[in-house]
Amino acid sequence: MSLPRVGLVVLLLAIATPRSMAESANPPAPGRSQSMIDTFQVMCTLELPDFERIAAKATVLRMRPEADSKLNAPGDTVFRNKSWIGNLTTGPFVLLLDETTGPKGKATSCAIVGEVPDLDAFRADAVAAMKLPAAAPPELGNDGSRSFIWDHSLGPGTTLILRDFKPAGKPV
Repeated sequence: MSLPRVGLVVLLLAIATPRSMAESANPPAPGRSQSMIDTFQVMCTLELPDFERIAAKATVLRMRPEADSKLNAPGDTVFRNKSWIGNLTTGPFVLLLDETTGPKGKATSCAIVGEVPDLDAFRADAVAAMKLPAAAPPELGNDGSRSFIWDHSLGPGTTLILRDFKPAGKPV
């Protein structure tokens, strides 16, 4: 008898603040990186991501729902995603939650997305705070993103991806 496979992806996404915005706006609070990491750990890593439990946390925290969709695909596959906007004392963030279920099992992903002033410093802070080993060189996306990947970092069947984006055409 074969048991269903479970996949898990936990994402921490960071977006660089363009210099022009950083100079014209108030500088971000010094604790922005740490508050994003703490939020990620509380929402996505205290336990293996469970779509319903994380959605319930967002509701209890009175986060503003942004999107909610469910798509039935051929082959008994179902895609669900929800997103919410939250506010920290250091600025806003987005909670993204995705789940795919089908004949081969279930995969759930949880992500926190927000702007940070320095992507490399943020990554170093996240690696240190979460006690991750040094990452392999990043995978580079066509959209300008860099994805640093740790397999099994939160246990068997888990993948943690720290993806960062620099605004296109604007050096940071």
